[in-house]
Order: sequence, then C-alpha cells, then structure tokens
Amino acid sequence: MKKQLFLFVFAITLYFFGLYTLVRKTGPFFYYYYITSWWSYIIFLDAVLSLRHKRFFVLNKYLPFLIIISSGYWCLFELINIQLQNWFYINLPQEISYRYLGYLLGFGTVLPAIYLTQEAIQTVLGKMRVKSIHIPHYSLYALITGGAALVLAIAIPEYCFALAWVFPFLLCDGFNYLHGYNSFMGDLQEGRMEQLVSSLLSGLVCGFLWECWNYWSLTKWVYSVPFFEKGKIFEMPLVGYVGFLIFSLGTIAFKNFLDRIAARGHWKSFVLIASIVFSLITFPLIDNYTVFSYTPKTEELGFLQLDTADLLRKQKVYTSYEIDPQLLKKEEGQSLELMRLKGLGYKNLSLLEQAGIHNIEDLSKIDEAALSTILKEKNMRRVRIYLKAAKDYRKISLSRIDIPNVYMVKYQSR
Repeated sequence: MKKQLFLFVFAITLYFFGLYTLVRKTGPFFYYYYITSWWSYIIFLDAVLSLRHKRFFVLNKYLPFLIIISSGYWCLFELINIQLQNWFYINLPQEISYRYLGYLLGFGTVLPAIYLTQEAIQTVLGKMRVKSIHIPHYSLYALITGGAALVLAIAIPEYCFALAWVFPFLLCDGFNYLHGYNSFMGDLQEGRMEQLVSSLLSGLVCGFLWECWNYWSLTKWVYSVPFFEKGKIFEMPLVGYVGFLIFSLGTIAFKNFLDRIAARGHWKSFVLIASIVFSLITFPLIDNYTVFSYTPKTEELGFLQLDTADLLRKQKVYTSYEIDPQLLKKEEGQSLELMRLKGLGYKNLSLLEQAGIHNIEDLSKIDEAALSTILKEKNMRRVRIYLKAAKDYRKISLSRIDIPNVYMVKYQSR
C-alpha cells in the first residue's frame, strides 16, 4: 500500500508539474506536457489496478522494454503516414536530443495506455457471455484481408487511408487465432466478449484523452485528413473517433501476441531489436516528412529590433513562446502572431515575409494556390488549415476590436 500511495502522489505531482510548465512556458519542460500527462495517467492507473490484482501490469522490470516495443509499434503508423500525410507535427524542439526523447516517451505510451485502460474496464465489466460465434477459416480471411487493407492504404491513400487502422487488428488477431494464442475470435467462439467490449471502450477513452491533451499542448500534431477537414472535436474530425475503436483492437491483439512470445527468448529479442531498428529509422523520417515547424530560439528571430532583442536577452527569454507580446513593437508583434498561428513556424514566416505577407490579415487574403507556392507545400490540406486559421483569427480579432492589445495566444498555438 505504501508503494501505491507513493505512486499516487508521484502521478498527481507529475501531471501538475507538466501543466505548470506549460502555462508558465518553462523550457524545455513545456514541450512535454502531453507526455507528462500520459505517464501520470499510466502510473496512477497501474497503481489503482495493483490494489485489486496484487501486481503491477507495466510498472515492473519490463517497462523499458515495453516503451521501446511501443515506440516501434507506433513507428509503423508513422512510416505509413509519410504516404498518407494525415497528420503533421508543430512547435517541436530544435534540439535533436529533446525531440527524440519526446518521440520515444510519447510513442512509448501507446501500448501501456491502451493495455491498462482495457484491463481497468474489463475489471469493472466482469464476465460477459454470449452465444458462441464461429467464422470458418477466420484466420485465412483475416490475414488476406489485413494484407490487402495495408496495400490499399499505401497504394490509394486519398481514399483508403482509414484501412491503415484496420490492418493491424486483422493481421494480429488472425495470426493469434491461427496459432492458438489469445484472440478476439477465440473468445467469441467460446462465448466470451469481455475482452472485445473492454478493448473497444479503451480506444474511446484513450482517444478522447489523446485529443484532449494534444489540443492543449504547444508541441502537438494537427490532422489533415482527406474529406474530413471540418467538424472537429479538439484536432480530430468527429468520424475519426471511430478509428480509435479499431486501433485499440489492433493494439490489444498485438499485446496478446507479445504475451505469448514473452516466454520465447529468441522471439522476444527479435521483436525488441526490430522495435529499436524501426524507431531509429523512423525518427529522422518524421523530422524530414512529418514535422512542419520547430520552436525557434529568440536570438534567431530576425524581425526583432536590436533593442527588443537585447531586452529579451536580459530577461532570459530563450524561445519564441516565452516572449510576452506586450514587450514588442507593433510590427514585431504582428510577425510573432503570424509565426505562432497554428504553429506556422519561423521558416514559413520567413517565406511569407519574402512574399510581402507580414501579418495574419495579409495571409487571410491570399488563395490556396498562392500559399502553396510560397510555402513550397504540395499538401493542399495543410495549406487550407493555415488559410482557415488566418481567416478565423481575423474574424475573432474584428469581433473584439474594441478591446485594446488583445493577443489570443491560445488560438494562435492551436
């Protein structure tokens, strides 16, 4: 009980530490609000479950291995996203050590979070019995369909992107059922469905938390999903929450596979090594293809005049998000607003200013083709995101024009 009490206190402290550093813009910790939120949740939930089950599910000697395998598992989706281009990252730290640590710890939460949430829900639900369901040749159909789903998602990303979340479930569960491992189809054949229901609900819970904590973060992802650019809850289009249900099934199926091979040393080592290789390959590719903007250092901001830059240096303001806009002159403030708009970034700000666009109002008046050319951005979904953000921001500014010196930091970072 003493260990659980310590973990409760630690988890709560970790969460509010992350929140405090985010609000205060305390670098480099404000980059990790999403990560500290998830790990506080994981630690707290595992401590709660240990009171009932008399053991820890992830907070044990295997935790480092689970983080690495979880990172490798999620990197598979990052590699696929290079083709899909369904999300991109903004406001990442320039320092590669901070960035790669964030990738590892952030991606490393995926398996533990869904696994623990599923276990917690299944503990509450208890046993759920149904009439036996049997699909002849299920493994064959699942493996073939899963392979086809992966091929279609990569080959026709504009229309088949949703299949990227379906294929892991089909491949893993089909493989598990074929070899007599724990599987959803095996459960249904025996008239049990608690694992299925708890896995689906865990996807909904974790999906909501993913989007909630990501929304309030400065370092975050933004979706650019074909046909679903409107009707969002946080950053995710409403229909996208269905994807979390399927993703959780695939993740639990993968976890079931890991459980079975854990006793086989050579296979366990193979999965661990594969996860490390996947991560080492994927991290630089994320930098090159999925990161849209980095958080610049104050000293790099060419739009600051010498006296302003000197003032910020004396106040030990090191990054752009630590800058108080009240300290800036009008033109400097407009450039900062534009750079912060939806994490546009300094590199893209420089391209806009070279094209004669110096503030958000100027940006809101150009068309998609022009902005695509200026930013050298071929993904028109990303282009539309920034044009919409500029137009929405301008509307809000005009509606509040009677309030002097309004600076909507919250909207700009979102």
